[in-house]
Amino acid sequence: MTDYDMITGDLAAALRDPLTAVRMSTPAEAVTARGRAIRRHQRQRASAAAAAVAAVALAIVAVLPGGGRRAPVRLAAWTVTTEPTGIVAVTIRDLRDPAGLQRTLAAHGVPALVRFHRSGSLMPSCVTSVPSTLATIEHRVFVQPPTTSPGRTLLSIEPAAVPRTYKIAIDAAKGNGLSLGLLTHNGHCPPGSTPGGIGISSTPRSH
Repeated sequence: MTDYDMITGDLAAALRDPLTAVRMSTPAEAVTARGRAIRRHQRQRASAAAAAVAAVALAIVAVLPGGGRRAPVRLAAWTVTTEPTGIVAVTIRDLRDPAGLQRTLAAHGVPALVRFHRSGSLMPSCVTSVPSTLATIEHRVFVQPPTTSPGRTLLSIEPAAVPRTYKIAIDAAKGNGLSLGLLTHNGHCPPGSTPGGIGISSTPRSH
């Protein structure tokens, strides 16, 4: 045996002997079954993640405009938006929740007193003298006359034009129309106007 053969034999023994001490205590069938279970669990997690993504995608389609399918939407009684010009646009579709409308206007920078009255009732208002300084201010606050179309009334308000010690008054009643004006913070008619009323009083019909 040459030195090369001896070295090769020793090397082979050194590589073989440590491996001979290793024994597999777990049967091969158990290892295979565990591998299958792990792969099955991974597939289930992947399926659950895909389902969650699909659910989010469907929710976005249902909410965002332009989606392929839309759920029926019940229009709110009123909506308030601030346009890029700073004008606050108010759309009134139904005379409900005046306190909510008042809070929303305040959140958009418009101090307001909102009152919705019963049909046929007399609505309080301040009658503004024309011409007067107050009339000029009101024209700046209500940048255009209210417009009415079937089922809704549109208002355009300039918050920056409302004097610091004033607030706007919105009074409305079904069948009586709409009253807009300015009030002092304590609810009184400002200089240049006098207390008045708008609308009609309902009377029972005779038979």
